[in-house]
Amino acid sequence: MLTVYEDTENIWNSLTAGACGYLLKRTEPANIIEALKDTKNGGSPMSSQVARKVVNYFSNGIEKKNASLESLSNREKDVLAYLSKGYRYQEIADTMIISVDTVRSHLRHIYEKLQVRSRTEAVIKYLNR
Repeated sequence: MLTVYEDTENIWNSLTAGACGYLLKRTEPANIIEALKDTKNGGSPMSSQVARKVVNYFSNGIEKKNASLESLSNREKDVLAYLSKGYRYQEIADTMIISVDTVRSHLRHIYEKLQVRSRTEAVIKYLNR
C-alpha cells in the first residue's frame, strides 16, 4: 500500500485486506524502490511511523486483553472456567447452586467485559490468557 493516509484505521483495513506492507507517499523514491524489491523477496516494508502504530496497536491490545480478564468477578471467572470445560448452562447453575438466569446474567457481563459476542469467543480469550 502506498498512500498519504497514516491513521490507524486505514493501516489496519489495508493490512487485514491483504496488503503486505504500508508506505507513506512522502517516502523517498529510492526507499520505495527498495521496498518493492523487499516485497518481491517476501518482505513486508513499512514506513517507520506506520510500524510504530502497528507495534503500539498490538502492545495496547495485549494490555487490554489482560485487563479485561482481570475485570471479571470471581463468579464470572467460575462460570467461564466451567464453560471452558464444556459444561452447559444448567450444569453450571447446578454446580454453582445458582439459577440458569443468573448464569446467563454472568455471561452477559462476561461478554461485555471481554468484548466478545459468543461463548466460544469468551472461552478462547479465557484459555489464551
